[in-house]
Amino acid sequence: MIDDTLVFNGISGRTGAYLLPPVDVAQIARIALGYSLSATERGEVDRKLGTDIDFPLKEGEDPDDLSQAGWAVVFPFARKGSQAASHQAAIREALGPLLALRRSQATRRDDRRYRECLGPDAYRPGETKQQFLTRMGAGPGAVDPEKFPYYVLLVASPEEIPYRVQYRLDVQYAVGRIHFDTIDEYARYAANVVEVETRPPPLTRTVALWGVENPDDRATRASARHLVAPLADYLERDQGDRWQVTRFLGEEATKARLAGLLGGDAPSLLVTASHGVGFPAGDPRQRADQGALLCQDWAGPLHGSLTPDHYFTGEDIPATADLRGLVGFHFACFGAGTPRYDDFSRQGDTPLVDLAPQSFVARLPQRMLGRARGALACIGHVDRAWASSFLQADPRHSGAVTTQLAVFESALKRLMEGRCVGHAMDYFDLRYAELASDLATRIEDATKYDVAVDDHELAQLWVYTNDARDYAVIGDPAVRIGARAADDDDRARRDAPAELGPTAGPVPDRAGSPPGPPGDATEPAAGDDADYGWLRRDPDGKPGVLAQLARSTLDVLRRAVSDVLSLEVTTYAGDVDGARAAAAGNATGDARPKAYTCCKIDGDTVLCVPVDEHGAIDAELWRIHESAVAKARQQRADTLRLLLSIVPGIAP
Repeated sequence: MIDDTLVFNGISGRTGAYLLPPVDVAQIARIALGYSLSATERGEVDRKLGTDIDFPLKEGEDPDDLSQAGWAVVFPFARKGSQAASHQAAIREALGPLLALRRSQATRRDDRRYRECLGPDAYRPGETKQQFLTRMGAGPGAVDPEKFPYYVLLVASPEEIPYRVQYRLDVQYAVGRIHFDTIDEYARYAANVVEVETRPPPLTRTVALWGVENPDDRATRASARHLVAPLADYLERDQGDRWQVTRFLGEEATKARLAGLLGGDAPSLLVTASHGVGFPAGDPRQRADQGALLCQDWAGPLHGSLTPDHYFTGEDIPATADLRGLVGFHFACFGAGTPRYDDFSRQGDTPLVDLAPQSFVARLPQRMLGRARGALACIGHVDRAWASSFLQADPRHSGAVTTQLAVFESALKRLMEGRCVGHAMDYFDLRYAELASDLATRIEDATKYDVAVDDHELAQLWVYTNDARDYAVIGDPAVRIGARAADDDDRARRDAPAELGPTAGPVPDRAGSPPGPPGDATEPAAGDDADYGWLRRDPDGKPGVLAQLARSTLDVLRRAVSDVLSLEVTTYAGDVDGARAAAAGNATGDARPKAYTCCKIDGDTVLCVPVDEHGAIDAELWRIHESAVAKARQQRADTLRLLLSIVPGIAP
């Protein structure tokens, strides 16, 4: 008899039967004994356990401020001149507005906190996580964003950068992945993120929890009663004053209901729990439908096969859906993707079963993110999901289980408070590190020291560890609910309160007429309630919220445009402190300018070439200077592209 924590999630789309029948505990224990962590991995998970979860970075760095945490994009290696390199260049161009946005955020303090890993710096086939980081100049332990940024976006299929590398990077870093079938989907995703982060957050925030409880099915009974319902209760208590919490459980968790949720006013946060649909390797439906969400419409395991009417796929997203600003969290097997090999049938490093001809990202999150007006990110499971994510065996009572929701509650709370998705998922990474360390210790006890280890304990630890590891973020890990790339706007409002006070100029109403003088505000006319406090002045005479936002945003844009109209690069010779002082206008130090370039937007250019005492050009210094000018030009082009992308009616 297996307890409920060792029950697989997942239904065969071909037969309607469970993807894997209940497994004997002794069999799982034998598989577990073949599991091992390398010395490097063991050290990483142990260090993770010694890190305060509120500070995944080195002390003093804020994980929700990209100017401190940093941001990196990692591409797979593509040989110069190859078709793969051309395709990669097209992807990078499509992502241009997003890259420009992240560059502008991450380099406010330090240019080293933004990295594009492509060409020689790209991920190389067969590299381990540590080999890649070593090439980047980073090491194990707390993340130093001056060495390598905390937020890491993989732009690759899981064949090009394997899921196992993503899992292991995630122990230290906040990692996400995007992989689409077309260039247009990359461009739409970048545009969606930039638009959401450069507009004000929604007035009302809603979280929808959708949990299936199919008849005669203990897996969905457990997830509905022990995961979704108590999570809804918790969020109502903890966030109910700021968020509207809606729940759709059991009979309400239908395919039509889910389509309606996404097709109307989509929530800011969508949490689902259901079986994921799976297909045998090579099945023609696998690529499109694997990881689809099985709905309440399915009559349960006692009633035979299922049809597409029973499950929700990427193709079922309504054409009218506006998912901008949405983060989805899907508890379902294969909800994020499918690895090529079945981790739950391994013995040591030998895979026993092929799950698919090659690893892939699930179609549902691809379609949610890559569409016009698409979502920000989806969190889901790679490979099969287990009830052990939220249930734990109770050692006091044989066969009994207890609900353990602290990881889910903490991650969702962070998401709803506007923290970055990758940072919110650090709770899951910590749980994986803890379980992996415990499992490695018990395996060592059994294999090295002849300590008797109970099969049931070993099986549970092995399942718990693999299940905790397999959560993945599809999307940029730096996105956040309700966030804007308007930190500068917020700073401007804090630094210049008088500009937003009663002395600011008049704000026209809908008809274009200025309101009365400060203090003469009247009650809004019938039908104008939606305007009050947004376009009009409030009773204290302050401009409405939209007027304030527009004014501060225009100021930021004006400053940004003036910054990019001309480009100046100066190269100094001397000590670093002296160069910094000279750049700030203090020329009392030892550093002196040796080369200078000024490029106007109209093409006018001024150059000052470094020469030695004999009048010969200092070729090495000029090479360094030219490299700095090239990087500055690229950054200016990215910034211009970003500015154009957020101004309505202007195509970049």
